[in-house]
Amino acid sequence: MTSRTTADLAEKYDTVAYVGQPNPLTHPAHLATVATLFGLAPPSVATCRVLEVGCGDGANLLPMAVALPRARFVGCDIAPRAIEAARTVAAELGLANATLHTEDLASLPAQLGDFDYIIAHGLYSWVPATVRDSLFTLAAQRLSPNGVMFVSYNAYPGCHIRRAAWDILHFHTDAIVDPQARIKAARTLAGLLAEPGATHEASDALLREEFRRIESRSDSALFHDDMGSPNDPVYFHEFIAHAQRFGLDFLAEASLPMMSVGGLSANMSRFVAEMDRLEREQYIDFARMRRFRQTLLCRAAASTTGIVVATIADMYVSAATPLIRSSLAGKDPGAALIATDPGSESSAPEVALLRDLLRWLVAQSPRAAPVAEVKAWYRARTPAPPAEVETILAEACVRGWVQLHADAPAAAFVTGEFPVASPMARWQASRQEQITNLRHESLRLPDATARRLLALLDGTRSRVALHAAMAVAWPESPVAEIRQRIDDYLGHFAKLALLT
Repeated sequence: MTSRTTADLAEKYDTVAYVGQPNPLTHPAHLATVATLFGLAPPSVATCRVLEVGCGDGANLLPMAVALPRARFVGCDIAPRAIEAARTVAAELGLANATLHTEDLASLPAQLGDFDYIIAHGLYSWVPATVRDSLFTLAAQRLSPNGVMFVSYNAYPGCHIRRAAWDILHFHTDAIVDPQARIKAARTLAGLLAEPGATHEASDALLREEFRRIESRSDSALFHDDMGSPNDPVYFHEFIAHAQRFGLDFLAEASLPMMSVGGLSANMSRFVAEMDRLEREQYIDFARMRRFRQTLLCRAAASTTGIVVATIADMYVSAATPLIRSSLAGKDPGAALIATDPGSESSAPEVALLRDLLRWLVAQSPRAAPVAEVKAWYRARTPAPPAEVETILAEACVRGWVQLHADAPAAAFVTGEFPVASPMARWQASRQEQITNLRHESLRLPDATARRLLALLDGTRSRVALHAAMAVAWPESPVAEIRQRIDDYLGHFAKLALLT
């Protein structure tokens, strides 16, 4: 990238700050779990070395650094204001294991060494081709032998629809100099084009739906993602061919359910079943009109051919986040996600048993149960050989019903006498509504009283002390009622994976 191109991109991100969020699919614990599932022996998460290219304001990188104090984190970005914001947060949190650089990735200092996990989220499609080459050159030189690289990018064929919308927005706004005026004009036009009306083709509805999406997006996402230039989607096979030129290869999709044929027709499922895994991924993209991918790469020498079911025996399993949130909303977690295969009976014993397992896992959340414990749970309810449990869990994971973990997650299952929230959550609770939990998810906590309580949970206050500290929030309430409210909040915090 030339210095002028770098300066232009940096100026865009300084003018309209990109509002970052944590992405749980980028967390080293998740990357290590997927790598283990696919037969790799990834580096230890507790002491790993992580690089995030295009880290922005640190919203994704810094919560990881807080959660993994013995690991080392490096972030780089070309936007000076974003890096300064990240450094401010890191300083206030007292992070000694995170360093942040205002650097083009091609000039990242060699003394930083190698990395076990490299993250490039929201970068690949939005930089020139030379920078995409530099990204893979960096990985070829710095990724450890069994390391994992995360890359997200806009994908075809779905982005052909998005491209039509982007071209219309560029035609309408490219002559407007002021960024805020451009955003306003784009949002106004998107709203007009999203309105229903008479059309000549039924497919026109797809473009109207795209404009409805655009109209609801944040200013930063609209300006940098939809109106950004460059913005180059690629087909999956093109992306993999590019990576392979640098000695990298496909490991898996970061979201395993994206690799599933669930929801495709029986004929399409049979059609892709005989393909090799790379061809299969491309044809699933065709069938789903995929528009965005979050792909994991590894060194070609470490690449594998699929899930190694035997690795699941030593893992932990928890209910998937959508099930937990469904339960918190009062819905039955056992029925929330399972859709039986066409022709099967919903009352079939194996389906009923799986629903019971999901209910049990939700009741345990945020605790993740050792797979050995899940086997014992099955043995108490069915004569099926326990060796089949790993296969059941592999399928449930790919379907998005459960999450597997190579190591036990840090979130607390119960609240003790001296409750402790994660340092990141406490820091955020004292400043904003968006909170990052220990599953590396972003939660909105609009209840100011809840945030006030959360900020107090540093482990130095007993429940009695918390009752006294929070009594001012409910001056008219009796002591017993205050205690019950705090207990309810703490139970909710535990379910949301906010307590350690």
